[in-house]
Amino acid sequence: MIKKNKKIIEEVNTLLVQISKVLNADRSTFYLLNKDTETLESLVAQGVENIIISVPIGSGIVGSMFKSECPIIENNIQESSLFNNSYDEQLQFRTNSTVCVPVFNEAGIAIGALQCINKKEGVFKEKDITILNSFAAAITFIVKNNELYFATEHIKNNFSTLLDVFTAVSSELDLNNLIQLIMNKAAEITNSERSSLFLVDDETGELWTVFAKGLGNKTVRTKKGIVAQVAKSKKALIVNDPYKHFFFDSSIDKKTNFTTKSILSVPVFNADNKVLGVIQTINKVGENFTIDDLNILTGFASQIRIAIENAKLFDQIQGMKNHLNILVQNLDNGIVTIDKSLKIRTTNDTFFKMFGLKPADDLINTHIEDVNNFIKPLFMYCEETIRSGEKIYQDDLEIKINAKKAVTVNLSVLPMQDAKGKVIGAITVFNDISKEKRIQSNLSRYIPQHLVKEVMNKDNLSLLKGSYSKCSILFSDIRNFTTLTEEFGAIQIVELLNKYFEAMISSVHKYDGILDKYIGDAIMTVFGVPYANISDAKNAVSCALDMFTMLSKLNKKNTKLPLLNIGIGISTGNVVSGNIGSEKRFEYTVIGDSVNLAARLETATKTYNVNILICEETYNEVKNDFHCREIDTLLVKGKNIPVKVFTVISDKKEPLTKVQLDFNLKYSKGLSHYKKDEYQKAIQYFREAKELKPKDGATQVFIERLNTFILERV
Repeated sequence: MIKKNKKIIEEVNTLLVQISKVLNADRSTFYLLNKDTETLESLVAQGVENIIISVPIGSGIVGSMFKSECPIIENNIQESSLFNNSYDEQLQFRTNSTVCVPVFNEAGIAIGALQCINKKEGVFKEKDITILNSFAAAITFIVKNNELYFATEHIKNNFSTLLDVFTAVSSELDLNNLIQLIMNKAAEITNSERSSLFLVDDETGELWTVFAKGLGNKTVRTKKGIVAQVAKSKKALIVNDPYKHFFFDSSIDKKTNFTTKSILSVPVFNADNKVLGVIQTINKVGENFTIDDLNILTGFASQIRIAIENAKLFDQIQGMKNHLNILVQNLDNGIVTIDKSLKIRTTNDTFFKMFGLKPADDLINTHIEDVNNFIKPLFMYCEETIRSGEKIYQDDLEIKINAKKAVTVNLSVLPMQDAKGKVIGAITVFNDISKEKRIQSNLSRYIPQHLVKEVMNKDNLSLLKGSYSKCSILFSDIRNFTTLTEEFGAIQIVELLNKYFEAMISSVHKYDGILDKYIGDAIMTVFGVPYANISDAKNAVSCALDMFTMLSKLNKKNTKLPLLNIGIGISTGNVVSGNIGSEKRFEYTVIGDSVNLAARLETATKTYNVNILICEETYNEVKNDFHCREIDTLLVKGKNIPVKVFTVISDKKEPLTKVQLDFNLKYSKGLSHYKKDEYQKAIQYFREAKELKPKDGATQVFIERLNTFILERV
């Protein structure tokens, strides 16, 4: 237990007054451990004079806190089971609330407690513990070094000096300033004329003066003298008659015109017990150096070690920080850190450039709710990450900078943690993929959409081998396009085609089709590659009907351009899909009978004067969804077996009229008799059908064909 003296009480009391003021508390008390009695005894207690408050370890709020070594906040102390009101009765005082923290020595052992009583306004909070801990660090002149802690019992008037040293070691990281401060205090506290610090040069083995009071900017280097012997032996020396000492080197006195009368030298060790250097004070004023001076200087030597290690560690951390700052500033990704209060703490230059912000737009310490509206979405997940500690990823987040420019980013929000793993904020990382999206968009204009990612992500596209699968193929072609190109100029034709293709491709995308290729004015579209779907055939037919609708709207808008009419053929079946071509140029496409059949069906629409023809397999998959009628059985080029072909009338959501139903019935009966070679009956039904729909092309084809057959039989 430290002996009470006026100086210590004054210094601690000054600090306690400041603590009470900062925490807005009625009183503050500093307790020290008395190992002999296993109690905490008040060194200084505000509002209490000439009374030592003695608290058994483990008893009461303070004693329990000290035993657990964990800070305590108690804002309703009268209801606490730990509270011992005997002290209130003894001191005629009422305690309502308290906050207290343990005080540790250099070895991390609890040796005391710091307590504040009765918050004047409001209640004690966690931040009060943080503040109190910082004051505890200032009081820990007894914590920084055990030897120096016990040496203070023998020093009556130097508490303030020691407190300055310990506070400086805790806060000052500039090694030169710190050493100068400590060495001046060493001379002051040992009442010496001069003080100096020698460090060992590992390369030469010399000791050189980092600081030497009285030598100005001169540096002394030596391998001799008392200081060299102390470094070699690792033992402190008190020499009160140096000129008679065997190891004393008087050459420095001669050079500096100085007379050394007494010397106190103490080795400075690092954490591995290796000698870093020697701390030395010269010429004790009016008397000789004593063991007390040796104990004090030994304490200073330990502080010098802490100072050097702290400064080196700080230099390393500062170097790492500078390195990381340079790295972060030069990253292609934008980076912003957010603290727990949701305020921006750091940004890098890339972030400003990425979103068109000027460096003058200082965002530091800005709450994320107060940033520019257009970048607010960038920070929408920060609060959730800080709360949950979970990483959050958001792809393809589009930020509109202005009416003409937008930036697309992949966003990563990562929890920022302290050394103990506690979340203290969030790190937001922005990867600008605008260029990638632009490339992807442009590529999709030239190659099928599903291949864009393969093209962008694979190194060797030859690995995209062919596969055998079922799909639906749609061919569309503009009727009489050659005639149009002869009648209208090239500029008009290109303008017309661009508008036409834009309208048609919107229908393709609407029904999950893949644009395979343009063939002049024709379009080849695939449904079901690379991933088959049960609705592929239905999507193909729906797309065809939508294309007719889009074309009708386009014709109404293009009053100054020629009207367009198209025919569509759709087939369903197995195809081979994959890369076709050479290593230098690929084309991803589908090949097979079904592809050829779709092209033939589109051509056949001109023969039967219908807008759309589908094969039998397509019909079987869509007959429950669409009104269809069989047109004919064709033997198309490239196939040995005739195929039934159908046309699509409309979606079954729209019921057919009586005229349409009667027409379909007459047509189907005519087709049935035609297949049986009953030409007279067949032509009768086709003529009846024609009366119902005079412009139906397929009916006219059969009437003309049957007239020829009948004449040939006559």
